[in-house]
Amino acid sequence: MPNPAGPTSTRRAGFTLIELLVVIAIIAVLIALLLPAVQAVREAARRAQCTNNLKQLGLALHNYETSWTSFPVGFLFAYRGVLPTSSPMQYRWSVLAQMTPYLEQVTIYNALNFNFPLAHKPTASGALFWPYFPANTTAMATQVEMFLCPSDGASPPAQDSGPTNYAFCAGSGLNGGDATNADGAFILGPSIRIAAITDGTSQTAAAAEQLLGIAGPYSQPSPTPIPSPLNRAMARLAAAPLTDAGCASASDGWLLNRGASWWDGNYQNALYNHYLPPNAPRPDCIVYHNPGWKAARSLHPGGVNLLFCDGHVAFMKDSVNLLTWRAVSTRAGGETVSGDAY
Repeated sequence: MPNPAGPTSTRRAGFTLIELLVVIAIIAVLIALLLPAVQAVREAARRAQCTNNLKQLGLALHNYETSWTSFPVGFLFAYRGVLPTSSPMQYRWSVLAQMTPYLEQVTIYNALNFNFPLAHKPTASGALFWPYFPANTTAMATQVEMFLCPSDGASPPAQDSGPTNYAFCAGSGLNGGDATNADGAFILGPSIRIAAITDGTSQTAAAAEQLLGIAGPYSQPSPTPIPSPLNRAMARLAAAPLTDAGCASASDGWLLNRGASWWDGNYQNALYNHYLPPNAPRPDCIVYHNPGWKAARSLHPGGVNLLFCDGHVAFMKDSVNLLTWRAVSTRAGGETVSGDAY
């Protein structure tokens, strides 16, 4: 018998192809909007952790000063003579190494023997590499989480050494980058007392961030090819003085193991200055240990974290005025710098 309501419909509910494509497009747009927000939140957390690391260094710095009535030496620590198998330049224990007992790193401190140098003369005739002194190799290979910025994320440039993303300020670098008697708070020379920081501890840089070098060989002996990324390499010159033209030529090749050793107080590792602005577009430049022009560098968008000698941390923008940047690097330059300047 015929259905009085008419023929039965067989049409099924569902999406058309166009509707499906519209939904997919909307989801893609939402994901595109969400991912940068998630990445921004994660970077904010990493930057906060980096800031906290520097604040811990600042606290240790003042605990050290309370015990020793001065800040640590920035470079060179041969206070008990030099072994005949080494040289004065091999006693360049870093600020971080000297502060280990004030950073809850007593085990490392007990394993370090400051009576011995970092390295000794090669035993083979004609060899260039100075082997690490056996008494300290275990401690020197230790990686300390507090010395690393989570935003960097690079592989350590050397597998047998503990890297560091934090370096201490030798000064403005206007003396050709020589750490000897430089104008900052951490120099190659005598330790600096707070009374000698006449610019004020709240206006004098103590430490800043640096990017780790490139994993692999510690150096490249020729200026070409240019290493990539360039902000992780340091142009190497055979001898002082440093010049802008000489650094641009990288005549002696490149050093690639930047920041490879937290215990080494040279420019290559745990020292820097303010000759170049933060995250400078040109590469850093060094005569192996000293002198050097080494910029503060990070992967935080727009700038770097900077620890001041009073223990506070400020975010310094890449666009900071270079005169201001250099002014905060000196301990007794007589400059007056307002916090609004950065």
